[in-house]
Amino acid sequence: MNKNKKKKICVFCGASSGKKNKNQQVANELGKIIGDLNFDLVFGGGSRGLMGHVARSANFYGAKIYGIIPYFLTQKEPPLENINLTVTKTMRTRKAEMYKLSSIFIILPGGIGTLDEFIEVLTLIQLNQIKNKPVLILNINDYWKAIFEMFENMIREGFLDKSNLENFIEFQNTKNLKSFLKSF
Repeated sequence: MNKNKKKKICVFCGASSGKKNKNQQVANELGKIIGDLNFDLVFGGGSRGLMGHVARSANFYGAKIYGIIPYFLTQKEPPLENINLTVTKTMRTRKAEMYKLSSIFIILPGGIGTLDEFIEVLTLIQLNQIKNKPVLILNINDYWKAIFEMFENMIREGFLDKSNLENFIEFQNTKNLKSFLKSF
């Protein structure tokens, strides 16, 4: 657990907004929940996509924002302004810093980068390198259904122990997610 009293939620999500307006709506709702429940936000530092929506909303509702971005991405996309920004040398150091700062991980829809972060966190939990930090999947419109089916296939084929499915909690909406966060 990090040493600061205030808990930090790390949100992994797309640097684009996707094709469905529901994604943006949920990203804004999540930012509001983070601020309203007095959490801080750790995120990838970018200003675009679902990432930007979550961060701007969390900031508006009073959360302190920690953006962590590798230098090369600052050359492609301007980081969100008026946040606590850490610029790292590599993606690996970025993720390590995000994992260290955070008390909770929330996964929204996203692309390969989001999938990478999701799977890496689950791997580190499986290997006991991350402990006592819940992973919450906000499965908007069944976005993550295919990955859950893949996990079930891995279990059937003997490559994944079923106990690994206990390393994350799936939510279909922000209302149930908010109830969980209130009790954390």
